[in-house]
Amino acid sequence: MNSTMRAALGPVPFAVVFLVGSTAQVAAQDEGGLNAQFDITQSIESIEERGFTGIDSSGARALTALDFGLRSVTRSQRLDFGFSSGIAVPFEGDRDVTADSIRSTLGYSRNSRNAELSFGALFRRDDVDDLVFDDTFEDDDVITGVGQREVLTVNSGLVVGREARITGTFNHTYETSDFFDTLDPELNDTETQAADGRLSFQLTRTLTLDVFGVWSDVDESGFGATDRITTEIGTGVSYRIDPITILAGEVSFRTEESSGATILDTEGWNYALSATRERPNGEVFATYTQEDALTGTRRQFIAGQDMDLQRGSLGYSLGVSETDGFDPQLLASLTLDYDMDRNGTARITLSQEGTINGDDEEVVNSRLGMSYLRALSPISGISASFDLVDENVLATGAADQRTYRFDVSYEYELTRDWGLTSGYAYSVVQLDGTDDRSRSTVFVGLQRSFNYRP
Repeated sequence: MNSTMRAALGPVPFAVVFLVGSTAQVAAQDEGGLNAQFDITQSIESIEERGFTGIDSSGARALTALDFGLRSVTRSQRLDFGFSSGIAVPFEGDRDVTADSIRSTLGYSRNSRNAELSFGALFRRDDVDDLVFDDTFEDDDVITGVGQREVLTVNSGLVVGREARITGTFNHTYETSDFFDTLDPELNDTETQAADGRLSFQLTRTLTLDVFGVWSDVDESGFGATDRITTEIGTGVSYRIDPITILAGEVSFRTEESSGATILDTEGWNYALSATRERPNGEVFATYTQEDALTGTRRQFIAGQDMDLQRGSLGYSLGVSETDGFDPQLLASLTLDYDMDRNGTARITLSQEGTINGDDEEVVNSRLGMSYLRALSPISGISASFDLVDENVLATGAADQRTYRFDVSYEYELTRDWGLTSGYAYSVVQLDGTDDRSRSTVFVGLQRSFNYRP
């Protein structure tokens, strides 16, 4: 039984927000029909890198960034496709032309009154240090390093009996992660498959019974490779004791085997209890979980609240996680969306999770994101963001790592279809026992947008 924190939206990649137009602009249009948008941005960047081994990318370059988004919506089907990339041309003649930050997404869903079928795919290739901010991968380890990482994720899902007394939910995910142009032998390629299914039986208006199963297989190749197979089967019950209060519980049996330099395996019973109570502007909740992990039995208690504000929304929680043989760790989460006034919005997200990394070590992963947007006039605006990803390895003497990123930009609409963008970005990677790696970028660019809606 996997203990989970309430998910916070991950930081949006810098290249998508400030150097190319976002396909989110397509989503902002009215639902229904066909919507398409194509943005092209020509910018000049000045980059300074420190602490990197291998090829030094410092210097000036011209970047042509392309972004395409397509959305088609009917009463029963929805199709989304997005692609963004760039072509970087260094001003120094002895350097190669390279592709920059490739991202492609595909999503399709078909639904009826009683069922829904969904399919999705994601392909990303970018610097390893930059992809650490993407928390949508099946492999959620905090991974940094010099070089490129390529991730392909394909997932499918089926829901049947949505309005019936018996509901079935089934999901499957396939993901590959490959590293290129890196000198770090510990950055291993991986292939992951995961599947889960759940049947929910509505026994009465207030009582629901679930049975579920989970399976995952992680196949790693390379120096010190570690493979991992996990299976879990269990049952749960949810009971509404009054119109605003729900109690729920789950029990499952889980087996996990890790084969690497050291073979580890565990099996045992996992438990989860939760209580939720609705309030006029949201809800309060508390959860307790106990699970057998490769590093020992982990116990976790979390309590929090989700609420609507006059100008936004707020969700927060506070808890503690304790694993046999390690000191208790404080866990916190926060999601705040707030409209400061008519022209400014702010967002803060924080998530922490106790888990096991790819080296079978007990860790606490933390993600912090802060962003601010302000319209200076009807045709101009500024935006700024700060992101932090931290892996705290609890074993004595182990190396922790953290990555910071800050960026600020200014945008100005020259005409309806032409825009000017400029800004500054800075990132730094810190790994205990090694020198810091940092990169700063100053850029200015001109953007042209094309829209199509028949």
